[in-house]
Amino acid sequence: MKGLNLMNSAKIKFIKRISLLFLTLFLSLCLTACSPDAVAERIAGRIIREIIARDYDLIYGTESIAEEAYEDTEKKQPQKDRSSETGEDDTGDDTDEEEDDDEEPSEPEDTEDLGGMTLNDDEKKGDTDSPDQPEDEGADAVSDNGTAVAEQDLGEDEEENEKAYYFSVLDNDKKKLYLEIYNAIVNMDEKVTLSSKEPEEVDRIFNICLMDHPEIFYCDGYSTNVLNSGEDILSIGFTGRYNTEKKDRKEKEDRIKSAADDILKKVPEDDSEYEKVKYIYDWIIDNTEYNLEAPDNQNITSVFLNHSSVCQGYTMATKYLLDRLGIFCTVVYGSASDESHSWNLVKIDGTYCYVDTTWGDSSYRDINNGQANRKSYNYFGCNSEILLRTHTIAEKEKLPECTSLDEYYYVKEAKYFTKVDNSRLKAVFDHELEINEKVFTIRASDEEVYNGLYESLFTNQEIFNLVPEADKVTYIEDKTEYTLTFNL
Repeated sequence: MKGLNLMNSAKIKFIKRISLLFLTLFLSLCLTACSPDAVAERIAGRIIREIIARDYDLIYGTESIAEEAYEDTEKKQPQKDRSSETGEDDTGDDTDEEEDDDEEPSEPEDTEDLGGMTLNDDEKKGDTDSPDQPEDEGADAVSDNGTAVAEQDLGEDEEENEKAYYFSVLDNDKKKLYLEIYNAIVNMDEKVTLSSKEPEEVDRIFNICLMDHPEIFYCDGYSTNVLNSGEDILSIGFTGRYNTEKKDRKEKEDRIKSAADDILKKVPEDDSEYEKVKYIYDWIIDNTEYNLEAPDNQNITSVFLNHSSVCQGYTMATKYLLDRLGIFCTVVYGSASDESHSWNLVKIDGTYCYVDTTWGDSSYRDINNGQANRKSYNYFGCNSEILLRTHTIAEKEKLPECTSLDEYYYVKEAKYFTKVDNSRLKAVFDHELEINEKVFTIRASDEEVYNGLYESLFTNQEIFNLVPEADKVTYIEDKTEYTLTFNL
């Protein structure tokens, strides 16, 4: 019976174990089904999986690559779904909810970047489609002076900013308007809707655009179409006014470029900027007649093709050639002799100074004041102090200060006198006679020095000691300019 009892005891233990196992399993199933901790466990498991995935990204660098791809795509396709771009895994039931939390606002489709000062087609043309630009007529039209074609970045470097000086000093909003007008003109568009709603601003920017670009000889004005709502201006449509047909523009551009090439190829490359600017100054004066009735006298065609112009043509031709030489030059508007006038501001060997090519031409001075003799250098490389004795600057844009006389003709040629010095006078006269220059001019720094020179040379008859072989010396005195011109 002892063996039977042991057997029964083993069966009872086995049954108890089996029962306990089933009870444990049953309770486990109940707890799993009913306990709120199960939800937390599931979330915890998901978080662990995400941490593992994140660690994988950190180890292998896949996260940063995914973010870069998203940023690039966001700019081009801002509304594209983020999860498809980053390659993030679908983590289960809550994925959609998390994507909603991480969703970023989409950017506007029409974006603008003024950093490079170029505009996309919509910004340049507004709501109006312009005709396609002929392959040869547009691009070559303005590349002659190295400035810019319709799509080129005018603000991309210092050299371009110097060629388009007035553009460089504008704020971004006005630069945008400038480029809208510039591109409309270069493309000869029928109509462009501008970003500005101020007619006076449009007029000012149009004018300084032409001042920056003498190669735009074919545009001499513009018209606007203004859309109003009561007293409010809703939009301004811009259309250039052209003096040359689109089909004829390229041929004229080629002729101008060829004429300029002939001039520039004779400028020695090893000359100083002073000598290069003086060469251009002399060529324009020697090859252009001042004529109020000259055709196309407001643009460079009058100088390079017709050789007859007025101050505007002289000024724009000077800038066109100096732009080609890579020498800073801009146009200045104002008045002189009670008349509207234009001239140039130039940077010669690092010094800002004024150059008035028109006033250097004797044909101009003969018409205006009857003092024709030869070309004048009174306003070649002068500073503001000398210029403003006879000229008034009109435009409001800030110009570089011109305070130095380092590149002034009379200083460079040793003909500028700050005091009466007979030994220096003799050196000047000896040099002019040696090079067989019979007509030349000296200049005094002020009225006192001028009067002293006059007294020494003519009252005291010192002139005949300087030119002892001369029977007669003819001279012209100019008390306004403090100059004495001699004809030996």
